[in-house]
Amino acid sequence: MLIFSTIALIGLFLANILFGMKFGFGFRHYWFFELEHFWGGFFIAMFLSNFMSSSAAIFVGLATITFVWETTEYLIVRFRKIANYMKKTFKEKNIIPSWEDTLLDIFLNFLGATVFVYFVL
Repeated sequence: MLIFSTIALIGLFLANILFGMKFGFGFRHYWFFELEHFWGGFFIAMFLSNFMSSSAAIFVGLATITFVWETTEYLIVRFRKIANYMKKTFKEKNIIPSWEDTLLDIFLNFLGATVFVYFVL
């Protein structure tokens, strides 16, 4: 499961960068990023299950990764040079994080992990 989850996570990250952001697919289709968060939580739980034996530890690991990811999204907007680079690179007009989006991202991460823990562990 380690190799499969690693490949899946790299694939999700590349799909996010290339299709979701670079080609704007995720901005035209709201469900794309939501689906990526669900699968991200699922495959992160799969990855962590290789190193942690309890589901509680997997959820703590997921919480840590989610916190870092969502904080990074928030900080990108706060640093003008990085925000301008992101806007230019991904042809976006505005990148303003919202609490609703962040909470949905967190929920979907944990939903994906819960599905993995329930059906696989």
